Amino acid sequence: MVDGGISVKKLTLASILLVILLLFACQANENDLIFVGEGKNWSTKVTVNLSNGEETYQIQINYKEYAIQSIETFSYHVETKNSGAIDFGGNNISLNKEGIYQRDLAISNSPSTSLKDELVIKVEWNGNSEDFTLINK
Repeated sequence: MVDGGISVKKLTLASILLVILLLFACQANENDLIFVGEGKNWSTKVTVNLSNGEETYQIQINYKEYAIQSIETFSYHVETKNSGAIDFGGNNISLNKEGIYQRDLAISNSPSTSLKDELVIKVEWNGNSEDFTLINK
């Protein structure tokens, strides 16, 4: 019975350590810059990953309305408000069934984005257009 108790304690301790490691692994890199913003119909999060002397980008765009099925495709363009360091976009993009588009972008730049930068996104869909600012959070 004592051996069984020890095994359960070891298993519990191992499980707790595994959960802690997973939590740390899932956190954003402390060097990442996260820009967020929202307009009337859309919200966006752009993560700028800074590592190995390069910037790479992730984007998540959420449609805030309920009629997700009314949007067959949309396009977007993101750029830095003042410096022009970031400039990318996409056309004929589809949302998933939750109204979200998420992607790791296959582009990279030399590090040039700072905490003080602001990004601007323009989203176009169904003959409509909306643009709004993303700020570092």
